[in-house]
Amino acid sequence: MSKALKNKIKMEYDAVKNTTARRRPVIEYKNEDQILDSQKRALIANFCRDLERNYSPAKGILQQFRMNVVGDLGKIQVNIEGGEEAASFFNQEWAKNCDFRDDIHFSQILQNVVAGVLREGDLLVVVDDGLIEDSGKLLHWEADQIVNVSDEIFERKIKKELGGGAAVQENGIVRDKWGRVLGYIVTGKRGLRVVDKEEDVTVWKRENARLIKNPWRLNQGRGVPALITSATNFLDLYEILTAELLSAKRQAVIAGYTKRSNAVTDWDNPTTGASALPENTGKNETTIANEIAGGGTAPNYERFEALTGGIWEYVDAQDEIVFPDLKRPSVQIATFIESVLCYAGASLGLAKAYSLLRADSSYTAFRGDMIMSWQSAFYPMQKWLERCYCDWVAVKVLTWAQNKRIISKLPAGWEKTISWKFPIMPHVDEAREAQAITEALKTGTIDYSEIMGPDWQKKFEALSKQLEKAKELGLPLNIFETKSGGVMSIGGDNNATG
Repeated sequence: MSKALKNKIKMEYDAVKNTTARRRPVIEYKNEDQILDSQKRALIANFCRDLERNYSPAKGILQQFRMNVVGDLGKIQVNIEGGEEAASFFNQEWAKNCDFRDDIHFSQILQNVVAGVLREGDLLVVVDDGLIEDSGKLLHWEADQIVNVSDEIFERKIKKELGGGAAVQENGIVRDKWGRVLGYIVTGKRGLRVVDKEEDVTVWKRENARLIKNPWRLNQGRGVPALITSATNFLDLYEILTAELLSAKRQAVIAGYTKRSNAVTDWDNPTTGASALPENTGKNETTIANEIAGGGTAPNYERFEALTGGIWEYVDAQDEIVFPDLKRPSVQIATFIESVLCYAGASLGLAKAYSLLRADSSYTAFRGDMIMSWQSAFYPMQKWLERCYCDWVAVKVLTWAQNKRIISKLPAGWEKTISWKFPIMPHVDEAREAQAITEALKTGTIDYSEIMGPDWQKKFEALSKQLEKAKELGLPLNIFETKSGGVMSIGGDNNATG
């Protein structure tokens, strides 16, 4: 083989070779919105919702995101003068009754936002700031309610309301000629590819609405559900497990069966069919009919049955009693399902412990699973939730509250001081974690703001008051160490020891 030919063979990418050995790549001519059009999006929404409705592991994984990303928190902090009043209004008043259509707490709405984007790809949120009843509450539309309208309605109504001369619509998003978002089209109905009744649609300008999505491509319009990557794994496992359970249930009620050499073949006529049985040889049909009706004289051996303590079955000489070999459920099914579930969980950033909801390994291995899951799934999603949903909602709501004089005016730039409190990774071993924090504080690799949050100064002030009260009451609280490692006593002798 010549050198030129060898080089030609080497200078290739195997993935794009023309072969039948694996799936062949194709050239893409569509963007993600065109690949996942309105019809496919509605099918995916149903597909993934059904997984949460019916398949326990899929619901369990989504529940992990609901609880670890949000839980019962989603508390706001406004870290500026006057921010305490604003935060108190948001957390204690508005959050308890913030849904325009229902009585749902803000933390539960956040849980559903997280699960909804994972399950369906995106959703639309609006804050009623002078738009409907000026209530300051939230309205939401799910992925299959963000739709296109007929060309006639778009030209006559949508363009006029959004002021876009060269505007176009794609999957419910209206854009100008440069692709910039002008607004969104929503409907209260579901399952419609195109809405052709003007009264069924509402148009929201970009500044009044927010499309909540987690895109994985640049210039991506609508969101794509992260759950869809593993959805086929979940569905296949669901069907396999269902078949195994049904097979096991069927076998569980079968004790045995009889193999007969002279079986009855004419059950449409019991008398004629019964004449074929060996025990009825030589009997006329009248006698057989009487015996079937209950007038038979066959011996029952009642005393023998009483002696054995149960029912004794009398088997004909030509009959054979067979006990089935029960092989369901398969002994390998659990291992197989767990293996596939780990792959499905990994597509969402979850390690084994969170995919299976089981802690069956060492402290180090389990903590490693926790760290991987929190760093690749929960913490990033908390930050995504803050940036894409919480901050936008908070600015809208607190601006509305200030304009309504429900809270005092906040200083300029207050929008930049908002922070949120969400769950943190739990400690596997409290003593080890506390020791690690202590050492990190001593070496200066972390500070108290990383432990206590952005309001650490207020917490210190509260702690100081508590310690002063303890000193007044003579309580021997020892909470701080000196640089040498000795304990600094509060309310007693402050001389370090050791």
